Order: sequence, then structure tokens, then C-alpha cells
Amino acid sequence: MIAFLRGELYGTTDNSAIVECNGVGYEVTMSGNNLENLPDPGENVLIHTYLNVNENTGVNLFGFLEREDLKMFKQLITVSGVGPKVAVGILGTLPSKELGYAIVTDNAKAISKAPGVGSKLASKIILELKDKVFPTEIVPEELPGKTESADSADMAEAVDGLVALGYSKKDAEKAVKKAAKPDMTAEQILNAAFAYL
Repeated sequence: MIAFLRGELYGTTDNSAIVECNGVGYEVTMSGNNLENLPDPGENVLIHTYLNVNENTGVNLFGFLEREDLKMFKQLITVSGVGPKVAVGILGTLPSKELGYAIVTDNAKAISKAPGVGSKLASKIILELKDKVFPTEIVPEELPGKTESADSADMAEAVDGLVALGYSKKDAEKAVKKAAKPDMTAEQILNAAFAYL
């Protein structure tokens, strides 16, 4: 896995950036708003990346200037019908904080403005991600009463661990939400949730 690229921006195309790292040029697919925020060619840049391997499309790198956008991208591609290119298009229309807010407020109309996303797919994204989007990915002041929670990837891992131990997914998710606290690792969340159950 290539977690990030740090190097010199060689140039851009309509939908990608080319970054030179130690004499090797990496082409990274990026959203339009990310491409607009890149520095001038010749300047250094750090891009958070996701390596996608597909038997039909081959090997592709998808990149983001903000780590939060990469985290949201990884959640989006877990939804059936949302491939990497569609996910990049969604984040190009709605940055992660705005997308998170649209998900938790059931705003399918905002999500369906993204290219390749109809109202049916937008509703599916909301349904599948509503319980996975936490305040670290949204605008805190727009959701009064919410408190900071643990990392969503760690929480999801803890849920999977409890399911593997024989608990229902519903009970596992409930226990993880009750037990998880900021800065907990997946293992700590799992142990706390197990004790709660």
C-alpha cells in the first residue's frame, strides 16, 4: 500500500496530478477541487493516497490533499455501487466535512449533485454510512450536542471483532458506540465494548 506521496509536482492533467518522487513520476487521480489547490509545478507537495487494484481497470492511485478526505473516500467505496472514481467525484462536489453533514442530516439531494450519483445511490450512501460517520469528519458547530468520538475505522474494526466472537452486528455496534472514547485503539475499544456486553 502506498499511504502517501511526498515529492515535486511535475504537472497535472484534467483529472490527475503527476508527482515526481526520487526520479519516478506517479500519476494520481484527484478531484477538481484538490487539483485546483495544488501548488505550482516544481514545488513540493504531500498527497495522501489509496492504491486501487482492479482486474478490469488495472492499478490506479487516488489522492487527496487532506487526510480526512481519504478517510471519507475509504468509507464511500465500501458502499455497493460506489467505485473509486465515483467516490472521488462525490468528494469533488462535497468535501468530507460537508459530505459527513449531508449524510447525518439525510440530505440526499446534496449528495446526488455529484457526477454519477442519482437519488437512489445517494440514499443508499446515507443508509449505509450514517452510523459510521462521526464528528471528526463533519463540522462540529453544525451538530450541537455531538461529542468527539473515536476513529471510525477503529470502531468498525472493534465491531467486526465482536461479530467474530458471536455477537450480533446490532449489539456489537451499540456496545462499541457506548464504550468508545477519543484516542482509543481498535483493541482498546474492543475490550471496553466486550466488558460492556
